Amino acid sequence: MSRRELQRSQVSPKRRNAGFNLWAITTNLAFFGLLLIAVLRVAPDYFEYLTVKDIVTRAVIEQPVSGETVPQLRSRLATLLETNQVRGIEIDDITIYSERGVIVVDARYETLFPLFWILDGVMQFDDLVIEATPVGHS
Repeated sequence: MSRRELQRSQVSPKRRNAGFNLWAITTNLAFFGLLLIAVLRVAPDYFEYLTVKDIVTRAVIEQPVSGETVPQLRSRLATLLETNQVRGIEIDDITIYSERGVIVVDARYETLFPLFWILDGVMQFDDLVIEATPVGHS
């Protein structure tokens, strides 16, 4: 036997068993499974929030209507929410008021979702307060 073959045959048992064992694989699979479940529970509400934010921003800032009143804006937002099939927030949950000659849309809301067994999660969307610039001003 050569010296190299002799060294290979004398590998310690600990070195030979190094790597993942059944418990490590099971623990990792359980962790990634729980992480996947959490992502799948949070994603729909987050994507709906992005839709609401886009609708409110487009309706108030990007496409203002000259001389639009609060009831007209409320009606337009209700139509946009219905058209885009938004179910997490109703038009009655959105506060629209006039302040200092500017229309303010307060669409902040929170949503509750089941996470695991008796554990629920809450997502708060607090950045949905938008002031409409009067048409003709920038």
